[in-house]
Amino acid sequence: MSNSQNESFKKFLESFNEGEYNNHKFYDTITEISRKETGDRSPLITNNKVMYSLDDIAKGSTSLKDNLPKTADALWYKEEDDGKFSIYLIEFKFHNLDKPDAKDQLKAFVDNVYAERKKYKCISDDEKYELNKIKKYYGDNVNHSLILKPIESLNIVIPKLYEEYCDKNPDQDKIDIKEYLNSIEKRYYVFVSTYTENGKFNPQNERLVSQGTKLEQHFDRLVSGEIIDYYEIGPRCDFDDFLKLEQLV
Repeated sequence: MSNSQNESFKKFLESFNEGEYNNHKFYDTITEISRKETGDRSPLITNNKVMYSLDDIAKGSTSLKDNLPKTADALWYKEEDDGKFSIYLIEFKFHNLDKPDAKDQLKAFVDNVYAERKKYKCISDDEKYELNKIKKYYGDNVNHSLILKPIESLNIVIPKLYEEYCDKNPDQDKIDIKEYLNSIEKRYYVFVSTYTENGKFNPQNERLVSQGTKLEQHFDRLVSGEIIDYYEIGPRCDFDDFLKLEQLV
């Protein structure tokens, strides 16, 4: 990519600096971007670093709002002296990734229903049959969402937003946005309430397969398919170290 393309892309991002949707700023602190959407609205991370709230920008888009894609919570970038340009897609999730996912928990429950018939005699044979069918097709919503977010952010959301930007600014120098995104480094970071990199052990000292482990397998495929170039999953306490290591402070 050229410096002029990088400048054009940064100008596109800066067009969101003053925007907001439903009283949520497009350009805001991590404290605000990582807040719960409902309930006590507490933030996952308290940090004054300012980034783009990709969720809110997409919600405010005329072409995206009626069929809203999955988006990463935050978007940021880094430009190095040699012209290398990287964008960061960052997701904040109040979630414990050490636990088995919902699909595994459902499977364990259904297996118990069949194994301990006396204990679960209140469940009819028809209900057992339906539960067994659901077990085969059920997928964990959190995992699916975290996998889709970088795919739809890069392939749908940013290109659509750029198209809207060009329509509103016809005199601006335009870039081939999909070609540009293919040419730069794309990094995906997921920060959650709880995640232990080496997983957990049960009382028999057998390692449990955590949601984080399964997500890594999916994210590895995204890297091999050149959707993203790098990913990392970590607990929220790692966020400050991430900013320092990536020289984003």
